[in-house]
Amino acid sequence: MTRLNGENIYVKLVEESDSESLLSLEANNREFFQQFTGAREESFYTLQGQVDRIKEEIEMKEADRGYLFVICLPHSEQAIGQVFLTEVVRYNLQSCWIGYFLDQEHNGKGYMTEAVKLVVDYAFNQLDLHRIEAGVMLHNQGSMKVLLKSGFHKEGIARKNVKINGRWEDHQTLAIVRDEPSDNDMVKNKQVQRINPATLVPPIGPYTHLTVVPKGADLLVLSGQVGTDLEGNIPSDLNQQLYNTFQNILRVLQSQSVPVENIFKVNIWATEEINWEFFGEAWEKFHGGATPAMTFCYIPALAVESLKIEIEVWAAKY
Repeated sequence: MTRLNGENIYVKLVEESDSESLLSLEANNREFFQQFTGAREESFYTLQGQVDRIKEEIEMKEADRGYLFVICLPHSEQAIGQVFLTEVVRYNLQSCWIGYFLDQEHNGKGYMTEAVKLVVDYAFNQLDLHRIEAGVMLHNQGSMKVLLKSGFHKEGIARKNVKINGRWEDHQTLAIVRDEPSDNDMVKNKQVQRINPATLVPPIGPYTHLTVVPKGADLLVLSGQVGTDLEGNIPSDLNQQLYNTFQNILRVLQSQSVPVENIFKVNIWATEEINWEFFGEAWEKFHGGATPAMTFCYIPALAVESLKIEIEVWAAKY
C-alpha cells in the first residue's frame, strides 16, 4: 500500500477496502461537494457505486492515466477527503490535473494543503511528472489559497470551461512545475559512473574497479537468467544458451524501460569451458560498450542438468 505521511494527516492510494469509507464521505458531504462538481448519478451514492468507482480508479492507475488518493487522520482509515490526479499525459508533456475534496467539518485546519503537497511531491518524484494544473471556480477562495500555499501559481481564466449544476462556469487556472536540473546536471546525475582510482593498477580487461549508482535510482536485481528460448526450450549448445540468456536479460530490462548501460554488475556461472572468441563478440554486442563490472565462475553443475550457463544482473532504474 502506498502511504504518504504528513504531520497531521496521511494520504494513500485508494483500495477496494475504502468503499464504505468513501461512501460515508460522499453521502455526508453530498450538497457541499455538489457546489464544485458535475452532476452525479444516484448510483454513485451507493456502496456498489463506490466499489465500481474504485475499480475504475485502480484500472486508471494501472494504465497510468489517473491516481486517486484518500486522505485520513493518523491511526484511522476513515476517509476525510480525497485528492485525484487526472488526465495524465506522458511523452513531451509529462503533465496532469489535480483536484480534491475535503469533509466540510475538517475545512480550515490545513489538512488539504498538507495533502496536496504530499501528492504533488509523489507526482514529481515517483511518477516523474513535470507539470500539474488545477482549475478553481472564481468564488472558491479557500481552494485557491490551498493551491497557492502548495506552490501553484495563477496562469489565467478559462472561460465557461466546466458545466456545474447546469451552468458553464469560469475557472481560474493554476499550475506548478517541477524544478528541473540543467541538462549537464541531469546527464551527470542520471548515469551509472565507472571509475578507476589512481591508487590502483588498471583492472584486467576493459572493466573498472568502482561503479557509482546515482542517488535516487531503484535497484533492479534480475534472478539468474538461463538460456531458454521463447518457447521454454533449452538448447544443448553452450553458445546458443549464452546467446539466449543475453536476449532474456534484455527482454527483462526492456519491460522496465531500463537501458543496458544501466547494468552495473553481472555474475556469470558456467559448467563448461567458454569459447572466449564467441563470448567476446556476444558480450560486446550485449552491453554496447558500457562494460559493467563482471564476475565469472566455473562450477560443477547448475540446478538443472541441462543448464550450462546462468547470468545474474544488477541494474539501476531512474
